Amino acid sequence: MTDAQPTETSHITTTAPGFSTAEWPARDRADLDLWTDLVRTTAAVRGRLADRLDAEVGMLPEEVDLLMRLEAVPEQRLRMADVSRALQVSRSGVTRLVDRLVARGLVERAACPSDRRVVYAGLTDDGRRALEEAVPLLRAGLREHFGRHLRPRESDGLSAALRKILDAESAGL
Repeated sequence: MTDAQPTETSHITTTAPGFSTAEWPARDRADLDLWTDLVRTTAAVRGRLADRLDAEVGMLPEEVDLLMRLEAVPEQRLRMADVSRALQVSRSGVTRLVDRLVARGLVERAACPSDRRVVYAGLTDDGRRALEEAVPLLRAGLREHFGRHLRPRESDGLSAALRKILDAESAGL
């Protein structure tokens, strides 16, 4: 029995026999490389945004995202299940996120009067004030760590491609 030698593509190294991406069809390798790039880019940019937002306003990007979503809807509240879907976070993850914001007075929970199973997360006045501080930092961080690397045409093309995937996945296609 011989030891398998590492096989390296542009992003993935494997040593297990039969799992080498070098044996994959070119399209499959390209899909894997794209996936790897998306994950790594998201993690890198999110990390930089998190550091900046935490240092300057004590918030995380997903907290700002939730406050922005609440601020954008007419009643400034959303059902917890809708928050979970909108943020692509598990229900338990949304509960923890909302708990953190409730503890700081930025969000409040409210029961639905017509259906006790439904709980809303609503934006508070303190949440609006926190959002006013955070949004300029978020915008500047996105520009610095994301947008400045792409020309407008590249950004538009990438956005359109990602939306196409999201729309198809949302429709179950």
